[in-house]
Order: sequence, then C-alpha cells, then structure tokens
Amino acid sequence: MDKLLEFLQKYRHWFVFLILETIALVTYLSGSLYSRSLGWYATSAVFGRVNELMTEGWSYVGLRPRNEELLRENARLRTAYTLLARQMQDAEAHGVLPRLHATDSLPIDPSAVIIARVVNRVTHTSEVYYTINKGRRDGIETDMGVMSASGVVGAVMAVSDHYALVIPVLNPKIRLACTLLGQEVSGTLTASSSPNANEAILSNVPPHAHPQIGDTITTSGYSYLFPEGMMVGTIADSVPARVKGSAGTFANYPVHLSTDFQGLRYVYVIREKPTHEVRALEDSIRPNE
Repeated sequence: MDKLLEFLQKYRHWFVFLILETIALVTYLSGSLYSRSLGWYATSAVFGRVNELMTEGWSYVGLRPRNEELLRENARLRTAYTLLARQMQDAEAHGVLPRLHATDSLPIDPSAVIIARVVNRVTHTSEVYYTINKGRRDGIETDMGVMSASGVVGAVMAVSDHYALVIPVLNPKIRLACTLLGQEVSGTLTASSSPNANEAILSNVPPHAHPQIGDTITTSGYSYLFPEGMMVGTIADSVPARVKGSAGTFANYPVHLSTDFQGLRYVYVIREKPTHEVRALEDSIRPNE
C-alpha cells in the first residue's frame, strides 16, 4: 500500500494531465456537430482498423487445419511416390538379369535366381556385410551364391524369415577360386587391404602366368557357390607381388571387381546349393577331431 501511494505521489502530475485531457476531449467532441462528426470519424477509423486486424488474425488461425490437411496429403503423396519408384526399380531389376557366363549373351533364367534388394550395408570391425530383403520364406538358404547384374557379389551367410546376411568378396573371411579367362590359370580371390573399394587380390597365381591389364577373371567352378565362368573382374596391374611359400613362389595381382559395391542396390541369389548328400560324402574324408 505504501508503494502504491508513493507511486501515485510521484506521478501525480501525469495523472492530473491525463484526466484534464480526457475532460477536454469529451467536452470538445460533445459540442458542435462538426466536433461530433470528427469524433465519430476517428472512432470509426480506429474500430475499423481493429476489426480488420482481428479478421486477418482469425483467417490465419483458420488456416491451421487446412495446413495440417495439406501436410497429411503431402505425406501420402510422398509415400505413394516412394512405393512407385521402388516398384519401378524392382521391375528394372527383373529386366536386367545377369549373364550366366562371362562370354554368354543370354541372361540367367529368372527361375534360377531370387531377386533381392540391398537394404543395409554393415561394417563390423572393418569387415563388410550386406543385408537383403529376402529370407527363408522366399527360398533363400545359407551358402547360396550371390551376384549382381555385372558380376560376383559373395555368399549368403545367415538367414532369417524375411532377411538374409550376405558376405561379399570384399570381406577377408571369404575366398573364391578363380581362373584367368583364356589362360586356364587358377588363383584365389581374396580381399584387399581397402575393403571399401571395389578392389581385391588374385593370389596364388603360378609364376609362369603373364596376365595383362584388363584380362578377365571368372569363377573356376571349384566351388559350390558359383558355376564355372561367372564374371568376377579384371586385372588392374600386370606387375605382380611375388610371394614365397612352402609350395614355392607365387604371384599376386590386384583385381578390379566388376560389381560396383558402392552402388549395389539389387542382387541375385542363385538357387542352386550343394546337397546334403554331397556334403556328407566329402565330410567323410576329413579326419576326426
């Protein structure tokens, strides 16, 4: 209460001024016809402007539900576009089947492969894996070979009902028997020191072989993963790295893989896999541990 009285005492001159100004305006505007018309005009202008601002404000408020409706429609259209684009990509993947052999002009029979889309690239302790959107319910099993439209990819490592994990030839845990096309020289494809690049190493090549840059490398057929003659890549450098082992001296050559692993979107899983009878027969020659 003391503060209120102190405030009124401090600004009493302004309060008196405002009261006197109000009385003067009321007296002036209630006098002649001109004064009343001037007051009416001023009041109308003020209230008209206030009404205009309020109407504009309410119109903006009314746009909120329309804006939310547009956002929902935009989300629906984006979803439809994504589904349509994916369907077009799936159709394109079915139309661009890989070649059965590096020298063939005919593509693989669609019934011989399962077409799957790469949904994730997993890097675990510098090892690369790919997750695909087809699994056990689609007929995929472990140890099935996987290829792209341009060459070998790897093998199915693990399977769930709807997904599968693919280990590519970029991974050091997988080795692939290969042949230099036209020279009948065999070697082993292994991962290079740069797993993120489309590069690998053709190792254990006999020293009498002299491959040139661009020479084709295909699968040798000494594997359950792929039939003979599947495209793998090309020699990237004709100068080998010599390696001495217990069996003698061998040469290692850098290889440029034909599959673009950085842009890998669709893969083809080869349905054929070793039968249990063959596996049991070959396992019988292994020494008991």
